Amino acid sequence: MEQALTQFVQDVQSLYGGDLIAVSLYGSAATGEHVPGRSDINVVVVLSRLTPTLLRKASARHRAWARRGFATPMFFDSEFLRDAVDAFPIEFLDMQIHHRTLWGPDLLASLRIGAEPLRRQCEHELRGKLLRLRQAYVESAGSPRDLEAVLVSAATGLVVLTRTLLHLAGEERRGSTAVVLDRVESRFGVSAAHLRKAWQLKRGEIRVTGSEVERLYQSVLEEF
Repeated sequence: MEQALTQFVQDVQSLYGGDLIAVSLYGSAATGEHVPGRSDINVVVVLSRLTPTLLRKASARHRAWARRGFATPMFFDSEFLRDAVDAFPIEFLDMQIHHRTLWGPDLLASLRIGAEPLRRQCEHELRGKLLRLRQAYVESAGSPRDLEAVLVSAATGLVVLTRTLLHLAGEERRGSTAVVLDRVESRFGVSAAHLRKAWQLKRGEIRVTGSEVERLYQSVLEEF
């Protein structure tokens, strides 16, 4: 991991020179929950400006980065980073709390994220994910493989939303996913047992097959 991160920083320094402002790691690789072969390495690259010409430079290294486990980097400039906070408060809060600066100033730490935009997006995302999970169940109830794919895809977003709910309630949102789900159960008096199981399935810690997949899917729906 460290060798891959060092090489990535060297790559973007070579590509962008004086246009490069900062590079940060975020997501599971920054929280210690990264699973090689299952989790992506997520990075933010901040440039002095964003133009098609500058973005195209990254395409030359994109496949090499993907082979090392990197998701396509998020490219920002300082203006976008400042102005987009209210549009994507959950995503930026998660980056702010779970990141590591690899090069340059720590721009994520200084972001100001308001409670009201967070509350609005959290409600929107929770209701939206529930609607999509219901639709996917109608479409794929007869296919355990498809249901598992939907659950695994949804698990990360649902965990981020539980962290956001804790933040809005004034509770600590840092810590492993297992710790966070324990806090959610304690703070809100609800069960997160099946979301915990879906998270373990995503990480490859458990296997669920056949009718067990559908029962787990149903249980996650009922929890929300």
